[in-house]
Amino acid sequence: MRLFIFAIGGTGSRVLKSMLMLAAAGVKPRDASGCPLSNLEMVPIIIDPHKSNADLKATEKLLSAYGEIRRLLHGDALNTEGFFATKISSLRDVVSSPGVTLSDSFIFNLEAVEHYKFRDFISYNTMNEPNQALTSLLFADYQLENNMSIGFVGSPNIGAVALNGIKDSNEFKALTGAFAQGDRVFFISSIFGGTGAAGFPILVKNLRQASNIDAKNCAVLQQAPIGALTVLPYFSLMESDDKEDRRIDNADFVTKTQSALEYYNNTLTGSGSNAVNAIFYLGDHDHNAPYPYDPGDKLDQHDPAHLVELVGAMTPFKFAAMDNSELSDPVTGTPLPTKAFEYGLERDTDDVDFGSLGKETRDLIYAPLVKLHLLYIYLRKGFEGMIGQGFTADAPRITRDFLHSRFYRLLNEQFFPAYTEWLTELGHNRRHVRFFAPGEWDMNVVINGVRTRKGFLGAKKVDNNVFKSEMNKLSRDSADRYATRGEAFKLLDLFDRAATDIIASRYEDIN
Repeated sequence: MRLFIFAIGGTGSRVLKSMLMLAAAGVKPRDASGCPLSNLEMVPIIIDPHKSNADLKATEKLLSAYGEIRRLLHGDALNTEGFFATKISSLRDVVSSPGVTLSDSFIFNLEAVEHYKFRDFISYNTMNEPNQALTSLLFADYQLENNMSIGFVGSPNIGAVALNGIKDSNEFKALTGAFAQGDRVFFISSIFGGTGAAGFPILVKNLRQASNIDAKNCAVLQQAPIGALTVLPYFSLMESDDKEDRRIDNADFVTKTQSALEYYNNTLTGSGSNAVNAIFYLGDHDHNAPYPYDPGDKLDQHDPAHLVELVGAMTPFKFAAMDNSELSDPVTGTPLPTKAFEYGLERDTDDVDFGSLGKETRDLIYAPLVKLHLLYIYLRKGFEGMIGQGFTADAPRITRDFLHSRFYRLLNEQFFPAYTEWLTELGHNRRHVRFFAPGEWDMNVVINGVRTRKGFLGAKKVDNNVFKSEMNKLSRDSADRYATRGEAFKLLDLFDRAATDIIASRYEDIN
């Protein structure tokens, strides 16, 4: 099954970044019986005309790094476990339509929009006087003058007009050609801004009315299960230094949200022909420090990672794991009324650790994230000194040349710096998310709120030597497992398996 994920606007890119961190840790959708979902491939598509947005650029870079790391680990295999288990592909990777030219990027091409002021895009100057008067009633002067290369600046009415042409793009036609029976679509967008609030309903409409488009597989796409994450206000902005600049106003966030929710209720949810199958609502308006005012043309619009984005990153996994019987009538095949989901912490606190999360969330992300963080510590502080000993001497041998391999450099020079930056940002927001003690290298105390178990001679120890011993044993007992695999797979698979045993036997059970 392919899950096509439309990440719309700045919030879409930031949620996608958190999703990549979870996927790298080995988080996978699990069905009702707890088994990992097989044959899942995620295809993220970023829709945002603001290509200079720092969050978009960082997410695109991370997507490319993730894809290359995973290919070096697992090739093209779908059913894998452990680190970087979920296959993540670009739209070009999955398109088989001859004659369709797409960029090797995860970003949807919006050249028809991004090079224009809105005034020029709608040909305002060539309108007759009555139409100009009507247009001026519908759009403020600053909206008409908006340069759409920085997005729609909190104005969904601009986005609704500008994005309506997506259905005519090469990318949309390529999507219809690549879409197959059993595939699904998921949207990530905010409801209180411009790009996301406009793009989500427009794209759903285009998918649900796909039969009107001259493209392959439209009927399959029209009936596809659609899920969506709708992000309500979860941050505020400082006031602009320019008192005349009122393009984005905190006071409008709630009003925009109320209006959009009413519209969504009437058009996108329920049992209508345009309704989505599942929708997830998230928001956290009162628990963050204000971000700098930046409509897109002042700073680089880089917002720190937030708990809402981390929780939002779990929603594509949950939707992918939903059984078909939850989304459509098993007899008639007709869609069931929209299922709506909300999220709440087990403990409403400004200091969030694993214990603050509900059991379902802990079951999904606790062990994978702990494994990833322990791997980070191990590669930084233990691995190099073990080369030439124990498991590294077993076939396939891991020599010092491995430290200069493309895989090792990608992991340590691109992925882990992005990971540690993400953790730091999560911890510095007003609602602090601190799963791990900042700057701590001691594996015994690095997990906030979790300590090692007590044994006959005191607390059980966890350190690099404990991992070395466990990995040596696993390597001796599973030579056939690595006979045809490379050093990268052997190292990360051994660590993943060792960490599974060590977390279960040496750390306290947080449930």
